Amino acid sequence: MSFVSYGFLMFMAVCLLCFLAVNFAPGNRKSRRAAVLFGASAVFLWLSGGILSLAVYGFSALTVWAGAQGIERAGQQKEDSPKASAGKKRIFLAVLLCNLALLAAFKYVNFPGYTLRELAWLTGREGLVSWTPISIPAPAAISFYTLTLLGYLIEVYWGVERAEKRFWKVALFGGFFPQMSTGPVARWGSLSATLFDGEARKPAEVLETAAGNETGTSIAADVFFGLRRILWGLFKKLVISERLAVVVNTVYGDYETYTGSFLVLAAVCFAFQLYTDFGGAVDIALGAARMFGVRLEENFRQPFASRSIAEFWRRWHMTLGAWFKDFVMYPLMRTRAFEGLSRTCRKRFGKKAGKRVTTAAALFVVWFLLGLWHGGMWTFIIGSGLYHAFLMSAALLAEPVWASFYKKTGINKENPLWMAWQRVRTFILVAIGFVFFRSDSLGMAFGIFKGMASGDIGVFTAAGFASLGLSMADWGVLAVSLGILWAVSASSETVGKIQTVCGGREGVCWGRLSAVCAALAFAVLILGFYGRGYDAAAFIYAAF
Repeated sequence: MSFVSYGFLMFMAVCLLCFLAVNFAPGNRKSRRAAVLFGASAVFLWLSGGILSLAVYGFSALTVWAGAQGIERAGQQKEDSPKASAGKKRIFLAVLLCNLALLAAFKYVNFPGYTLRELAWLTGREGLVSWTPISIPAPAAISFYTLTLLGYLIEVYWGVERAEKRFWKVALFGGFFPQMSTGPVARWGSLSATLFDGEARKPAEVLETAAGNETGTSIAADVFFGLRRILWGLFKKLVISERLAVVVNTVYGDYETYTGSFLVLAAVCFAFQLYTDFGGAVDIALGAARMFGVRLEENFRQPFASRSIAEFWRRWHMTLGAWFKDFVMYPLMRTRAFEGLSRTCRKRFGKKAGKRVTTAAALFVVWFLLGLWHGGMWTFIIGSGLYHAFLMSAALLAEPVWASFYKKTGINKENPLWMAWQRVRTFILVAIGFVFFRSDSLGMAFGIFKGMASGDIGVFTAAGFASLGLSMADWGVLAVSLGILWAVSASSETVGKIQTVCGGREGVCWGRLSAVCAALAFAVLILGFYGRGYDAAAFIYAAF
């Protein structure tokens, strides 16, 4: 079920009415509240992917729940005994590999074929490879909930979290419907407090704010702030992203004809399309969760204000990056292989340089896996993985060179012009990676790069502009909408948090809140782009 559909609106309305009913009814509100969220999540998964998705998710949640119980029981035998340690490890690895194998069966069955196809292209032997991708419908949201559930399993194995004895809690944690299809990737410690243990609130409770942090809420505030966040997400998706999609699809759909400036503009448009599409979906997810009193983690923090690739990935899809950092990067660095590599590099290059070389090597492993998570195609592995690993490794190894450069030139790193240059440079590098991400094959990606170098500037003519699929009115709406997005992002960056239009800051007067919601609703209904080729299900990251 797409977030942008009448079905979802009806679904949310029914769920919210049920939720409000159990909050006002006497008795054990907490258990009934959880029952509503559990039932809603199960129905949402069934409507989104059918009985297959429901069955596969149920199996994953059951194995993780049972595995966590087994790990905790094995650890309670004798904490330091070799037998207990081996038992915990066997259970952990069995559940981990079982769920990864399930993910691979649905998501990566075509990876060998895609690899052969790219190798044939690289060696100029395309005609020798005849291969048709195997069509297997993947269960809805399997990439996201697999990470969520395995993160919980790993934390139980490490002793960071206690194993939850009630199956429905683990199932609801991994399958909470607002976050399931587009993230953010949840952690047990941060989500469980409001998902399971949130006290039932009454509308008459006072809103309080201390240093910008929420210290008191009400049901009415949750509903209104959630609605505002949902409308902001719909604005990003329907008013901005869908218009940009027309330009991107027009140019990339005929990339051999469009050249030069057309391809450059399409690459820029796709960067903003992906941000507003994915960011809009996450805004809707956070808003929908907020309406039920549940706080999800932020997943974006003005990524295009980044001054380096490393900073970009600390601002873009933040929960995914944090997951791979905590559960892949750090454990990888502590393996015998990398500890041995670290010792060797420190002896050969010195302590600091050796550490940089080891970290760079780990980056390539981690980012290969992160790119592979997006899909079993080399365009994903490069565009969302190895390309960024190369840039971050190069920046890491070049740190002494840059330190010397700043010292000799006396350039102030915080100079506004220098910061602007760094942001433009980072955006260009990110947009190059997104060309791979958007392409169907490496051949298409390099064909686009080759076409960019043609020198054609026809996009700056009236005829060129008109050939991109948007009317002048649509271009005007797009320009104004991007200006609003920039103003909100700049404001959020200044105060260091998401608030204003898209935000969650409490204590704002109800009049202003109502006016903002009304303005966003008007913009979405009147200016939302529902034209040629519109597909309500086509959230880009929903495919993962």
